[in-house]
Amino acid sequence: MARRAKQDAEKTRTRILASALALFARKGYEHTTFTDVAARLKMTKGAVYWHFETKQALLLALLDEMLAKFRRQTERLLPPGETSFEGLAFPVVADMMVRNAVQIVSDAKGTAFFLLVHEQVQWADVSMADVRSELMRNKRFGPWAAFKTAVENEMRAGRVREDVDPVQVASVCVAIFDGIVHARIARLLQCDMEDTLRKSYAAVWRSIAVAPGASPAGQSPGGASD
Repeated sequence: MARRAKQDAEKTRTRILASALALFARKGYEHTTFTDVAARLKMTKGAVYWHFETKQALLLALLDEMLAKFRRQTERLLPPGETSFEGLAFPVVADMMVRNAVQIVSDAKGTAFFLLVHEQVQWADVSMADVRSELMRNKRFGPWAAFKTAVENEMRAGRVREDVDPVQVASVCVAIFDGIVHARIARLLQCDMEDTLRKSYAAVWRSIAVAPGASPAGQSPGGASD
């Protein structure tokens, strides 16, 4: 009985998360209530509160779920023989992110989550301070962490200049990803998304890589092959 009860609770929690994602993406985080989430599932508001004490807790659970999904997707994209992200090179992570972008735009749930994060949450609001803080601690593996780790790997291997800031590069790479994927979802991108992302990351790599035959320290951008 206990096992059945746990399974039922997990199913209910999953349904609540799916309902919240759909409503947040359509109505916006601020304009969605627990009553809305419950009504969509034909359950009581108290049942939603039993699983999530606050709307922020619900949003954080969604973020956790989607970052876990991102990690599972990228794990499936790891090169043969690789079992972790710790030693991956920048071009490999870039390739994984491009393929992840293709998955996002071809999956309704992935698209809904992307739009939620980028359009339906007012991150600058004071009420979002705790959620922002939780995300910025970067305890969970996500795109930003993947790029930052890759740049640090390349620096240790001597393939990236020592004056490069991994945090800055990771931020630029995520901004590229967000901007191009968003344009594709909004049907504003007038060129192929996958090709555009690949060329953008190749340009970033050329800008941080050590020129062939040069020392990593203090070199100007350019030179390295894709």
